[in-house]
Amino acid sequence: MGTRRWVGELESWLRRSGLSKDELVKRSDHSAAQVRSIFEHPEPNPTLRVYLELVHKAGARFNGVINNDPAEIITRLKEIMARENIATLSALAKVADVNRSQLSRMFNAPDPNPTLEVFDRLVVALGAERDFVLVSIVDEAVAQAIVVGSVEVQATTQEAARHLYAVPDPASAGTVGEWERRLAAAKAESAAAEVRERDAQAKMEEVLARAFQLHQRIVDLEQQHADDAAEYVRATGANATLERLRAEDAAEIARLTQANRHLARLHAEDVAEIARLKAAGHWSLRKKILFGVGCALAGAGATRWAMQRRR
Repeated sequence: MGTRRWVGELESWLRRSGLSKDELVKRSDHSAAQVRSIFEHPEPNPTLRVYLELVHKAGARFNGVINNDPAEIITRLKEIMARENIATLSALAKVADVNRSQLSRMFNAPDPNPTLEVFDRLVVALGAERDFVLVSIVDEAVAQAIVVGSVEVQATTQEAARHLYAVPDPASAGTVGEWERRLAAAKAESAAAEVRERDAQAKMEEVLARAFQLHQRIVDLEQQHADDAAEYVRATGANATLERLRAEDAAEIARLTQANRHLARLHAEDVAEIARLKAAGHWSLRKKILFGVGCALAGAGATRWAMQRRR
């Protein structure tokens, strides 16, 4: 499939969202030359983090992934491995043509950041092309919930702002007592405004919490839809690469099973040998001395015989 496909997906998203490449370049935290080279190179190979940053600035994310973080992508790849009943990294590394140790480090690192090429190879090997399509970073339902909640919060905040504490001008009061009453009323209004302000902040936090829960639910549904589609492909056996991966995985499990049996047999033989040696017991000091003297006499006799033969 190649890395050009992923850049093409991003270009298609930019066209659909009405965003130009120049605008994306301005939004990006990377140099303009680096970003433009990704779009211009026939087979660009930035790190996955750089690619995801561009996706994020374009207002998109991968389907079924809650945010644009390489660790989230690797977690999703692990979930797809489990979904496809792939148990060994060795089989995946072989089919994806990725170094086994590199793959192991990537899957176990707390902050992985593979190249776009490695990511592409893993996606193809797992038959997960349909899992990783670009969708809006915030679903329309989530955005609408945030907008409605924000309007309510803004109204509460504006109401609080109209009652901010202001010290009344003593000159406007006819007596000291009147000025004190106005001051007390102003303080009361200010206290009420502070309560409304806190209520507005709490309401905004509640809105954001509900929006996040809704977002998580939408991502879960996206994953479920992708899993259902993968189940159909698995049932029809339509993905030759994935079938090859399953065959390699089965062969690797069989090899490991055979190796474990061989190790178990060697272990049993070692245990038996240790038991035999323990049963034989240790030689006494007298036996050791007699054996040593016997060896010395035999050696001396052999030496004399050899000298006689030379004569």
